[in-house]
Amino acid sequence: MSPFSSDSVAKQLDYCTFCPKMCRHACPVSTASGRESYIPQAKMDRLNQLRLGHPGSGSAWTTESTDPLWACTGCRHCTMYCEHDNEPGLVLLTGRAVAVQKGVTHPALANYSERFRAREQRLTAQLQAMFPDRLATEGDVGYWPGCDAIDKGAADIAAALAVFDRVGLEHVKLVDAPQACAGYPLLAAGHRDLFRWHAARVAASLRGFTKVAINCSACLYAMRAQYAAEGVHLRTEIVSLADILAPAAQNLACNLQRKAVYYHDPCHHARYNGVIEEPRRALSQLAEVRELAWNKADTECCGGGGLLPKTMPAVADQMAKRRLAEVQASGGGMVVTSCATCTHMLSRNAPPSVEVANLATAMAKLSNTDFVVPVTSVVDDDAP
Repeated sequence: MSPFSSDSVAKQLDYCTFCPKMCRHACPVSTASGRESYIPQAKMDRLNQLRLGHPGSGSAWTTESTDPLWACTGCRHCTMYCEHDNEPGLVLLTGRAVAVQKGVTHPALANYSERFRAREQRLTAQLQAMFPDRLATEGDVGYWPGCDAIDKGAADIAAALAVFDRVGLEHVKLVDAPQACAGYPLLAAGHRDLFRWHAARVAASLRGFTKVAINCSACLYAMRAQYAAEGVHLRTEIVSLADILAPAAQNLACNLQRKAVYYHDPCHHARYNGVIEEPRRALSQLAEVRELAWNKADTECCGGGGLLPKTMPAVADQMAKRRLAEVQASGGGMVVTSCATCTHMLSRNAPPSVEVANLATAMAKLSNTDFVVPVTSVVDDDAP
């Protein structure tokens, strides 16, 4: 059965194709790149032409014709301004899966499944080497840092564990599993079958825990919604790291002079997961929380989703710079976010006047909670 046989997918493609482009301002990829072919309507129109196979309309599935399908982070901002609640971010994932089936993937994602598997092996070994005494295969609450945190945010993991200990949550253990990623990048790369297989393995690894907190907004959505859509059902309750930290924050002592911090809402948290107030509640116990102009459900994407840092790295970095420009123009300061991928994207693009911190690290610093950063050798490979 064709992925396009769904009435919902076909209807959304048709609606977007003949739309007067009311959501064009909400696409960060088209705005950062300056390309008309990357606005939501154009991307959906291109996929619709590919679906219908209209001759003479660029309907052949080639690297060139499918390029717009990869110009999306899945941030869902366009959906916020759609009168029909269309979901280009999700529909384009279907298009990517069809492209991969036809042997037409993005050049930057060649041999992606092998690269993903190699990275999983490296990162699980890295986590075990960094925190050998905090790993467990079962328990009441488990902590899943996410692949980007293990790879580039070891300090954030250490900070989270230190905060757990300080507020009486010593029982929270790092999930000891042969997987480091929940699998969202596989979906974003168009490998739907591999995602289903990987999701089943992750579900099996989590069975020993009643609840697991994850520090990746996209993978949180994948676990909560996209696993079930692929027939994989979790027995474990999946929550965000902010859900664990928010009620515990009141047990941390803050400085007498409360520092002002900005909070950046990860797109998947704000528009898919409903994780909006929890990070603010945690931070408000320790600091004065300031809002960015685009915030909460109207947040602006940092460029980290949809594998955009691999398919269009310059555009992804430009999106992160745009996100921080407001803070820079205001004189700088600390920007806090609650997703490992957002932390990485914003940190590597931050100007000298802006400090970017993951939620756990910000809470540790604001409450003078000491934590030891484990020694690790970061390999900035070309996997997600």
